[in-house]
Formats: sequence, structure tokens, C-alpha cells
Amino acid sequence: MKCVVKFGSNLLVGKDGKIDRAFVRKVAFEVSKAIDQGHEIFIVSSGAKAGGYGILKSKGVKLSEKQALCAVGQIELMKIYSEEFQKFDKAVAQLLLTREDFANRKRFLNIMNTINSLKHFGVIPIVNENDTVATEEIKVGDNDTLSAYLSIGLKADMLVLFSVVDGVLDENGNVIGEFDNRRNIAKLGNTNWGSGGISTKIKAGKMAADAGVTAIITNGKKMNLIQMLNGNTEGTIFRPSKKLNAKKAWIGFVTRPKGKIYVDDGAKEAIFRGKSLLPVGSTSCEGIFSKDDTVEIINGDQVIAIGIVNYSSRTIEKMINEKTRDLDELCHADKIMVLIK
Repeated sequence: MKCVVKFGSNLLVGKDGKIDRAFVRKVAFEVSKAIDQGHEIFIVSSGAKAGGYGILKSKGVKLSEKQALCAVGQIELMKIYSEEFQKFDKAVAQLLLTREDFANRKRFLNIMNTINSLKHFGVIPIVNENDTVATEEIKVGDNDTLSAYLSIGLKADMLVLFSVVDGVLDENGNVIGEFDNRRNIAKLGNTNWGSGGISTKIKAGKMAADAGVTAIITNGKKMNLIQMLNGNTEGTIFRPSKKLNAKKAWIGFVTRPKGKIYVDDGAKEAIFRGKSLLPVGSTSCEGIFSKDDTVEIINGDQVIAIGIVNYSSRTIEKMINEKTRDLDELCHADKIMVLIK
């Protein structure tokens, strides 16, 4: 089984603000055992900022200070991971990524190729957001979302979001075994070190499940990875309804649309039937984008799909304004991810 596991800062950091080596040792043991039994495991790990605090004794105020903390802490974090995995004869590798690494198709595929090469060499990838360079424009925002992106890109069977809570709680404070959008969710505050919280985990779990990956939110303190991989787990499960084409999953859940194309009802129905988007039925476009960028396809006030365009915004605007009746496809059917029906 191919599985992405994510560990939050509140699991990795002790009360003294330093990396909890005992917990990392538990991670190394569980992951190594799973790999030895034939599973493919990929790690997304928080903890760099908190690791920096353990050394510098400062949480930082300015963005540059927080980034400095991450620069110091990432070395400490990976040092501990490396030392603990070596005890099980396993090597690890570090990948630091930003939002643009996922949004750009070529860079995204390069990341997947690198990870697959690490797998070939028997090396365990440990992924974190590149907090030392990430700004609001290019950051993923939290490692829950990053882990969902990674599970989609790897076409993983399972995403496990390990946290300090047992799962998603209902209005009575009980763990919801299987996530259902109709349930009322108790609001849980953000924890001490993490940038997310239960809301980001729910969002990541839904995203992964919508893309065909089984997602689970569970308590990392009670971790038994082999048991989970065998289908016996505690926590909240997000079950996928279907397995999506890898490229369409990337288009729908990972890309960052650069513009919008508005369509009439006829074009909407054609898209829902699996047809390409043509100039006929397209009413207007917004934004500045280039060939191979992604755009939102909108009918009325609803985003019905996301697609990769075959032309620039300037060319598409001209085609729409001239009411061209040719069969040039603005977005090919194979490059359109339908979001609603």
C-alpha cells in the first residue's frame, strides 16, 4: 500500500520547545516496520519552527525572524530524523517545497520523479514546506494541505493525518468515525505550535478523498501504522467515492487558476457530458493567462470546472468577441476537471 503520513508540530515538539526525540524514534520504528512489510511510506513533517525555538529560545516576531527560526530548526529536525532512522538501517531525504512547486505542472512532475527516484534507492522522503523562503503568495499554508497535495500527486492509497486529537468531534464531543458533510462539527481551536487546526485537517481530508485517496485523522500518540494499513484504525475516515485520473486530480485540486472563462448553459451541459470547451458557448473571460495555464470555468455564479487552456487570454477574448464558429478547443475534455454536476 502507498501511504502518506503527516505529523504535526504538537506531536513532534516537547514541552521544553525542543524536538521530541522519543516521538521521532516511534515514527522511525513504525515507518520502518511498514516499509519492511512491503508498504511505501512518505512522510510530511512539521516541526522546523519549533525546532528553531529549541535552539534560539525565541519564537520570532517579524516574518524574517520566523523564517530564520525555520532555517535553524530544519537542520535540527532532519538531524534527529536521520539519526533515528539509521537505527533501523534506513536513510532519509529532505524535500522543502512551496505552493508554486505544486501549481506548476512541470515542477510538480519533477517533484514526483525525484520522489520516485528516492524510492528506487530505498530512501524515505521527508517533506516540509520551505518556510525559509515562502511568502503569502507562494506558501501552501499548512502541512495538512501539503500532505493532501502530495497524496494526490503520488496517487496514494491512503493519507494519514496524525494529530494530538482522536479525530473530528461532533456536537457532543464524540469522535466521528466516518466523515459526513451533514454532521455538525465541534469547533476546535488551533494548538500551540501548528499553523493549522482541525479545520485544515478536514479540508485536507476532503480534498484527498475527492481525488480518490482514503484519508484518516487520528491520534499520533496512539500510532500503530501497520494496524492502520491493514484496515483497523481509530479516528475519522474520509472515504473516496472514486479514483480520479491523476492529471485531472492535479487540475482540480492542486493548481492555482490564473483566470476565468464564463460559459452559457449549453456549454455547461456539453462539459458535463465530457465534451471539450469551444469558443461557441463561451461568453467572456477574465484575467491574464497564457497557454497551458489553468482557469476556472464558470456558469452563472458557479465554478463548474477547472481546465487547462490551449490559448492565451488575449487570443481567447478575441475568439469570443468575434463569435468564431470554428472547432478550436479552448480547453480539451481530457484537461477539464468537472467540480459539480
